[in-house]
Amino acid sequence: MTRWEYQDRMFMFKETKEGLQTDLGWLNETGAEGWELAGSVPLIAPNRDGVAYGTVGALLILKRPIG
Repeated sequence: MTRWEYQDRMFMFKETKEGLQTDLGWLNETGAEGWELAGSVPLIAPNRDGVAYGTVGALLILKRPIG
């Protein structure tokens, strides 16, 4: 049975003239270390009334086998 270790990384989008962007360059480095994406959760921001109005980033969950 494979045992796993996990880590999470959060990132936020940056608003630019070209639209929303983010730097995911670190993802190549973690992939080279054996990490793979296991899941993701969007980060949704509420407006003043508490109603969600858009995705502002994401939480990424990564895993790699132990051993």
